[in-house]
Amino acid sequence: MSLFHAILLGSIQGLTEFLPVSSSGHLVLLQHYLGFEGPDVVFDTCFHLGTLAAVCMCFRDDIRRMGCALFRLDFRSTSFRLFLLIFIGTIPTAVIGLVFRDFFEGLFSRIIPAALMLLVTGTLLYMADKVKKTRASAGIVRKTDALVIGFVQGLSIFPGLSRSGSTISTGIFLGLERNSAARFSFLLSIPSIAGAGLLQMKRVVELDDGLWPPLLLGTLVSSVTGYVAIKVLLRIVARQRLSLFSYYCWLVGCGVLLVSLIRIFGY
Repeated sequence: MSLFHAILLGSIQGLTEFLPVSSSGHLVLLQHYLGFEGPDVVFDTCFHLGTLAAVCMCFRDDIRRMGCALFRLDFRSTSFRLFLLIFIGTIPTAVIGLVFRDFFEGLFSRIIPAALMLLVTGTLLYMADKVKKTRASAGIVRKTDALVIGFVQGLSIFPGLSRSGSTISTGIFLGLERNSAARFSFLLSIPSIAGAGLLQMKRVVELDDGLWPPLLLGTLVSSVTGYVAIKVLLRIVARQRLSLFSYYCWLVGCGVLLVSLIRIFGY
């Protein structure tokens, strides 16, 4: 892999991982229409770890407080409760990922399901902007909220269904305040990204020496672009402008479906 290729892939990973447009959906479409080759397992793992570093940097205060609460066994603190909620939300994500992984991976060669899921993503984002009311405890994530959002995060392995878009929208639908929904969504992504990365670390260690420069560069780029994407999305969520991304998802999804129908019927 060249340095340019590493920068390109790292940028795509960092931006689309957190902006609600689905990184997996874009990868499917790029592979199909442009012959774009995605990164192999080792590079993909490291680029994801780069986005993990971006999340940890953005929410370092939350992570530090949770770590302190665990170290002190401060079971009554809000930080320990947040850790427990993240753990609860990770359970359905892990179950869906382990049980249905082969099924979802088989969809990465099919563009129509990805296009349909982009339409779903756009609809979720648009509807989330229309939600005006929050519940009385809008800033507090409940255990049932964590389970539902974790379940939706598990489904986002489906190409075209944005993880950040679907989980933040779900939090808003459940009555959470927008910033709380976004914060919990990003914190919930940490275990899943970290778990997937750790499973592939053996291959990273065995990587040839000549591939380390593009690997490190791409990982750095994914981290920087991921950090910028998180900051941008947090502002957009706070300003109730998620629908900006819904139009993009609808445009791409409808365009792919239209081209596919033209090819099928030979117009």
